[in-house]
Amino acid sequence: MTLENITWEDQEKRGQLRPNIPTATFPYLATSHGNLAQTNAINQYLAETFNPALLGSNAFEKGQVRQWIEFANIEVARNNKALIYPLFGFYEYHKADADHATKDLKDHLSLLNKHLEGKSFIVGNSITLADVTMFNVLRPYFQLVFVEDQRKKLYANITSWFTSLAATEAAVKTYGRTVLCKVPAKAPKVEKKEEPKKEEKKEEKPKKEATGDDDEEKPKKKKANPLDLLPPSTFVLDEFKKEFLNTTEKKAVMENFWTKFDPSGFSFWSMVYQKLPTEGKIFFKTCNSSSFFLQKLDTFRKYTFAVHGVYGVEGNYDVKGVWMWRGTDIPEEVKEHDNFPYMTIKKLDHTVEADRKLIEEYWLNL
Repeated sequence: MTLENITWEDQEKRGQLRPNIPTATFPYLATSHGNLAQTNAINQYLAETFNPALLGSNAFEKGQVRQWIEFANIEVARNNKALIYPLFGFYEYHKADADHATKDLKDHLSLLNKHLEGKSFIVGNSITLADVTMFNVLRPYFQLVFVEDQRKKLYANITSWFTSLAATEAAVKTYGRTVLCKVPAKAPKVEKKEEPKKEEKKEEKPKKEATGDDDEEKPKKKKANPLDLLPPSTFVLDEFKKEFLNTTEKKAVMENFWTKFDPSGFSFWSMVYQKLPTEGKIFFKTCNSSSFFLQKLDTFRKYTFAVHGVYGVEGNYDVKGVWMWRGTDIPEEVKEHDNFPYMTIKKLDHTVEADRKLIEEYWLNL
């Protein structure tokens, strides 16, 4: 029995014939009886074959399991397009759609939260496919959308159920460590070309007379980033980025870089993710972990330059990199990151040959 999740094009590149799948969709499960497609159908087949208890212990429980699977896949997951997919750039973010989806999602999760009151599982007294499906659908929301206050105040019962499942050996082996959201993720901005606006004559408004009243509301100033308050540096990060990324002669750029580098204004750091024994086995899952980490540091781009990614071989991948950022200490953006407790962060000294060699090894082999 084999499970495939590749495209028709991948099949053809391998010189394989397209399998006989009535729905022509992926993933599909190849069994001794024939090919079976669609995730829910595959889950049901595997449960019937290897662990029927996952489907419920009696006719009513089986109906409940099906009820909550459909609730997860239809009522909850339909909000992914507006709330989850834009975070990865799959769809453009629209505030109106996001607001509507957020309300819809909260209404449905309130129902689930009420249902889970006093319960350890969604159906019966043991784990079923209802739990597995709901956990899979809710995981990105608990990692990227709902912060701790929301989880505790609005969905305390769901949170208790979710964290209990996330800690099981099966969940850790399948998903790795589930890091809960501290700061909501934001969708990347899509740059649009604006058409030149026609100049309109503005009518001059009469100036208001000073009344001496201090009660009028003043626009709130955005809190300054501590890194912007550091003493000016002789090293211009943006110029280096443009020069380094737009040339094939990176060695020459690095040689010039060392003559301009300002150690009082910038510092180097090695960052390595402390993976669990079950993590780093599968390439695409490890890449997802790396993407999650970097996505939450998107606003930190203007203060840093780094080469950070997935290194290793199949079955033994690591997420790590070498960073240069503004200042000589670890900034708040990094400390506030959800994964900060699981990162080994070491300051590098560019005057030490081994550290300098490590920096160049990462940066020159992007």
